[in-house]
Amino acid sequence: MSLTEMADVIRVAGSSLLQSVDEVDAVVDACTTALRPHRLRILGRDRTLAARLDHLSGALALSRLSYGADVTISEVSPEQDEFIVALPLAGRARFGYGGATALLEPGTMSVVSPYRPFTLEIGHEFDQILVRLDRTRVEAAAALLVGAADTVPVHFDLASPHVSSGLVGLIEASALVASDSGLDRRARLAGQLEALVIDALLLAVPSNLSGRLTGKAQSPSADRVARAMDYMLENLADQFALSAVAAHCGVTLRSLQIGFHRELGTTPGQWLRERRLDRAHLLLVGSDPAETTVTAVAVACGFLHLGDFAARFRQRFGESPSVVLRSTSR
Repeated sequence: MSLTEMADVIRVAGSSLLQSVDEVDAVVDACTTALRPHRLRILGRDRTLAARLDHLSGALALSRLSYGADVTISEVSPEQDEFIVALPLAGRARFGYGGATALLEPGTMSVVSPYRPFTLEIGHEFDQILVRLDRTRVEAAAALLVGAADTVPVHFDLASPHVSSGLVGLIEASALVASDSGLDRRARLAGQLEALVIDALLLAVPSNLSGRLTGKAQSPSADRVARAMDYMLENLADQFALSAVAAHCGVTLRSLQIGFHRELGTTPGQWLRERRLDRAHLLLVGSDPAETTVTAVAVACGFLHLGDFAARFRQRFGESPSVVLRSTSR
């Protein structure tokens, strides 16, 4: 799924909070509800808004927002309660946070942290996906990753010249889960995906914690690595953050990564993906195609993105999951 396709999911499945609205107060009220409190000023001679805001609520709040005019956005209070991830779809904007600035256009991304004043200069053609993350959850996840006893502030670098494909994939999965009202375990999956998105953001985007996340760490015992393996095998169907696995074993994520490399020559994430693929293969071989589907097996093994599952399955086993399932009826 591309960012444009994700934006379409938000527009179709979400709530339309604004549709070509030109009243400043109405735009500010709607954007404050969906995102964070702010001030809005229209720039240029043509001082007419044509704002559109679509909002898909859930554990991970997703919005698609365009103003249809050149505007400046600024903070109301010195500190906020949210981190905002901006993924541009079209046009250009300049974001400012503290003393940093970032030029945004398609192919880039930005994270606006909640601790310092911000100013967003947005062009009339700028269209974007916005992800709102709760500050307390991000700070708690950061503490878990670095092994801190209490929550820690996270100052992300404002400018990200490249978009993390892993992060976007998790946001896409969150959008699909939020848009599918008939999905089993929807609320639980949404919460698990939110934790995964936060961890992916902390690991992918440079911040004041990057040195602690990638630096030296104590190597855990083989027993703790085995405990992590057991935990992941018992919860293959769930979407859990690897930091939660590390916490379950009483180590930091960095320590767990070192332990897996020492004991198994791989990373925890790669090991988990291989075990999920192995489980999926066993289920497909042993299932009746009249009673199950590839999608059901994929979800039961922790894969929410069917295209990604099929590609990885074919790469590992040399044939597609649908072929394996059909072969059981011969």
